[in-house]
Amino acid sequence: MIRSWRPPAPARGFTLIEVVAALVIFSVGVLMVIRLSSALGTQMTNAGARSMLVVLANEGLDSLQATPFDSLDAGTTLDTVLVQGRTYARLLTVTAVTPMLSRIDVSLTPLDGAGPTHSMTSYSAATW
Repeated sequence: MIRSWRPPAPARGFTLIEVVAALVIFSVGVLMVIRLSSALGTQMTNAGARSMLVVLANEGLDSLQATPFDSLDAGTTLDTVLVQGRTYARLLTVTAVTPMLSRIDVSLTPLDGAGPTHSMTSYSAATW
């Protein structure tokens, strides 16, 4: 019996280099997702803090705007507030622009220098 020669069947599966390259690409993708999720968590925390800062700044402005214009004295008031475990300095400044107009500035800055800040400006006028 005579056998005919057949080429060997092609090897099935992946080579070692293909497997290593796929693992490297997959690892880079996983690391990027991890970094993105931690950055997203930080952004969400800062967004919550910013919302609270806006509320606290509005409270400061509202309290000064509710004060009668004749009782509003030019000057600066400094107090501290706690927002999400971080202490902020709230600076309220009243400046006389004209005898009939005062400018009110409110700024909130973290005492440790890290975290979001917020500032607002409003005006209060005497009645005519």
